[in-house]
Amino acid sequence: MTMRAELQISDRKGDLLRGDYIFLWTSPSQWREEIRFANYVRLRVGDANGYWQTSGLNYQPEKVFQLDTLLHLKEATRVATKEGLGKVRNRKSGGMLESCTDVKWRGTTERTLCFDDADGTLADIEYRRVDQEPPLDITRIEYGAFETVAGKLVPYQIRALNGQKVVAAVTVTEITPITQQDSALFKAPLNAEFWAQCDDMQQPEAANQVLPKYPAEAKANYEQGRVIVYAVVETDGSLSHLAIIQGAAPDLEAAALEAVRQWHYKPPTCIHKPIRMETSVNVDFVLGQ
Repeated sequence: MTMRAELQISDRKGDLLRGDYIFLWTSPSQWREEIRFANYVRLRVGDANGYWQTSGLNYQPEKVFQLDTLLHLKEATRVATKEGLGKVRNRKSGGMLESCTDVKWRGTTERTLCFDDADGTLADIEYRRVDQEPPLDITRIEYGAFETVAGKLVPYQIRALNGQKVVAAVTVTEITPITQQDSALFKAPLNAEFWAQCDDMQQPEAANQVLPKYPAEAKANYEQGRVIVYAVVETDGSLSHLAIIQGAAPDLEAAALEAVRQWHYKPPTCIHKPIRMETSVNVDFVLGQ
């Protein structure tokens, strides 16, 4: 099949930027995915063991991490090995009856999955972070306009919200069978980097996180905010390729980088073998905490 979609994602001013998405799929071991915005292109070509990737930048923007959450429905609903599900409860939302369950980790609700009672489709995911400031960039994802494709219900509209504000959206414009396959489209691109991937992939876990030192001058100037750092978790658990992908005051950014350089993870694994993975980490500076 070929899937095409229109993308929208908010910039730093809150305006929605427009982009395009193309996904070609012939099998789990042969697919191609393109995300395009004005000056940014990310291309992935998948094989049986992962995917080859090229990008217009040497890091992944935070907004693209958010788009991946919307585009990859399986990942958004995945319940990790150490997570648990709460009891199913019913609620009414927008005149629709939903069945909801909490995804918990270490006794804390991380997100709530709600499904339409009428047809079992995923209605929304609510993300929660108890006693955490500033709030999450995405607090809720809504799914709608389902259509049947090859016997399965597929959402043609997906929206990510921060409170009541839409921060990203995906609108599917076309899903059609591939009638003539061009094998060249599924070859590894030139200068591509390989990233391992598997069905039983275990996410990285923080083993040691050094708290950042709140700069005295920043405190005196009442500076606070969230710094988001792009990083690659290496197979030994160290972090490399650090880059600020959402900034704050310069002294807060410097303090965040100094702390993250010392972080160490239990690396992600595929079939019990350590692999490298791109990720983003949040460092919050909040006065009074």
